[in-house]
Amino acid sequence: MKHRDTLFWKNPQIAIIVFLLFCTINAAPAQTTMPVEAIAEKALAATVYLEMKDTDGKTLGIGSGFFVKPNLIATNYHMIEGAANGTAKRVGKSTTYNIEGVTATDKKNDLALLKVKANGIKPLSLGDSNKIQIWETVYVTWSPEGSGMLSKGIISSTQSEDTKERIKILGGISGSLKNTVPPKVIKRRLPTRFGSSFFPGSSGCPVLNTKGEVVGMSFITFEGGGISNFAIPSETLKKLMKQAKTVKPLAQEKKSISAETYLLWGNLKYDLWDYASAIKDYTAAIQLKPDFVKAYINRGYANGRLQYPDETIADYIADVDTAIQINPNNAYAYYNRGIINRMYGQDADEIADYDTAIRLKPDYTDAYIKRGNAKISLGQRGAWMKVEIGYYAAAIFDYDTAIQIEPDNAYAYHQRGYAKAWLGQDAEAIADYDIAIQLNPYYTNSYIARGNAKRRLEQHVAAIADYDIAIRLKPDAIYAYYCRGKIKVLLGQHAEAIADYDTIILIEPDDGKAYYNRGNVKAELGQYAEAIADYDDAILFKSDYAEAYYNRGKAKNKLGRTSEAQQDFRTALRIAINTEDANLKTAIEETLRILNE
Repeated sequence: MKHRDTLFWKNPQIAIIVFLLFCTINAAPAQTTMPVEAIAEKALAATVYLEMKDTDGKTLGIGSGFFVKPNLIATNYHMIEGAANGTAKRVGKSTTYNIEGVTATDKKNDLALLKVKANGIKPLSLGDSNKIQIWETVYVTWSPEGSGMLSKGIISSTQSEDTKERIKILGGISGSLKNTVPPKVIKRRLPTRFGSSFFPGSSGCPVLNTKGEVVGMSFITFEGGGISNFAIPSETLKKLMKQAKTVKPLAQEKKSISAETYLLWGNLKYDLWDYASAIKDYTAAIQLKPDFVKAYINRGYANGRLQYPDETIADYIADVDTAIQINPNNAYAYYNRGIINRMYGQDADEIADYDTAIRLKPDYTDAYIKRGNAKISLGQRGAWMKVEIGYYAAAIFDYDTAIQIEPDNAYAYHQRGYAKAWLGQDAEAIADYDIAIQLNPYYTNSYIARGNAKRRLEQHVAAIADYDIAIRLKPDAIYAYYCRGKIKVLLGQHAEAIADYDTIILIEPDDGKAYYNRGNVKAELGQYAEAIADYDDAILFKSDYAEAYYNRGKAKNKLGRTSEAQQDFRTALRIAINTEDANLKTAIEETLRILNE
């Protein structure tokens, strides 16, 4: 990804600054029985990094676990299936514990208890998962490659996946690092994708309530067309602990690996961006279970994410089509084919697939939302349903339905607000963003969108307040800096606007638009030489930047560099003609006419 190659990632001092900014987040603080720092200290002391190997010493999987007794570690079953030996290492400690064996397993619920020899360990206490409430705050702690992490999330629902009870979590281990505390346990930040952060070793980590009690074990899965965070309830783990028996060596009684475990291994490698290895695991799952619909769908995901998607998209399509052939009533398969059609810009086919998914699963919230998104895209391009009811009205209908099915879906409110904003209904859009933020106080995009709506209503101070919150939540939210800088210029706060563009350039040094905007502010202040330097950089990163050539020409003309200015104007005019920018073309021609008089 582009941003991984920027100064933000290369310069550790900048990373430290950003981490410190993360720690200043104070929007909608949760009321906790135990201080967050105390929860982190207690939980991380009992969290371990696991590495499992086969008889040849090859690493089968990495993950997390946690002590439930001084010598007993709880983790996922798929972590140990097929393993001959393994080790556990506590966060921030050099001691490595050899896993002596297994005392109990629950393959159905993906749980296992591992025996180790350890001294001085304070195990985590198990709370009552039956008492958790929707939108209750939880903390997820885990050990990516031995580092300590604690992330905040909220309970969104309890769901059932193939008869297995699951607690669904928003945020947590695939949530933004904006919720990560405390800073002293953070070792490093890893690159993000899709707006989320994924860490090797996240499987099997404890999910704790605000009292510091374990209410579940984290479990990441592909659900409904995306990666979802779930937790295996602590009550299920308690039942397994009562069944603990004599220690059995790892995998001696069973050396075969199930299709389900290959699927989970593939998911882990997918999270690590090792798509080629993930495809091998999904393929192994399919070989063992030729009708394994989930394996086909996930292999399709992996094929779609390889470095050269154009060469693998056919495999993506083939896998999803195969899943549909195996089970024509699988709503998820049609949903995923809709996503493929979106990649190809096949709007009608995309919507048709979501239609089928919804027919098969009338309460498929994500399908309604995706269909609404597709209609908005059509509205922006202008093609379908425009005369009948309008793209955005049709999209709003889908978001309305999604909200009726899942009243606590913050994203549905956000997208409905977005559609209303496109219709010019900014006040109504703000009302939807308000609800989205109430449901998820850490929803950065909703703060930005609400700020934009307020800006259009000329509520400039209120808009800046929203951008401020967005930036506190996500210090590298470049768009928020752009929006805030734009309003500050309107309010005459030029120095503050320049500071916002400075920050963008610090985060994304090759962002030509930031240099261009900063140059405009400097030109407005009469700092023409400094403005020209910024326009130079803007053009360096975007050689066909007509506006930058035009404004650089105006700045040069102010300094009496007329011939150079005319050259810039002619270059800008040529680009404007090529790009059919009629307004800019007219402005440049008028400027040249005045110069030549």
